[in-house]
Formats: sequence, C-alpha cells, structure tokens
Amino acid sequence: MWAELAERETITFTQELYPGLLGTGMVGNAVFGLPRMGPIFGGILLSGKRAAELAFEILKPKR
Repeated sequence: MWAELAERETITFTQELYPGLLGTGMVGNAVFGLPRMGPIFGGILLSGKRAAELAFEILKPKR
C-alpha cells in the first residue's frame, strides 16, 4: 500500500480522459495503472476540487 504516492497521483491524474469526460478520484488511478490502495479523504476531496476547476475551464466560453 503506497498511501503517499496514491494520494498525490490521485490529484495529479485527475484530468480529461476523453473530450467531455473527466476522470476523478480512484478512476484516474485505475485508468493509468497507479496504486489504488491508499488514497484517503484528503486526496479524493482535492481530486474532486481539481475536477471542478477543469470542468469550469472546459465549459468557460472561448473568446
């Protein structure tokens, strides 16, 4: 169990997996073959925050 790595990577790999499809939380870890045992509430919460920020950027009108 690599809790520290899993916490960090859960946030890092929260991203747009396919146009309009955001992978957040344990999804990013599973898709990219990263450790899935270890992330606790902090990593999952920050992953959700990052996903919300990414969604905002994707949906923001382009000028």
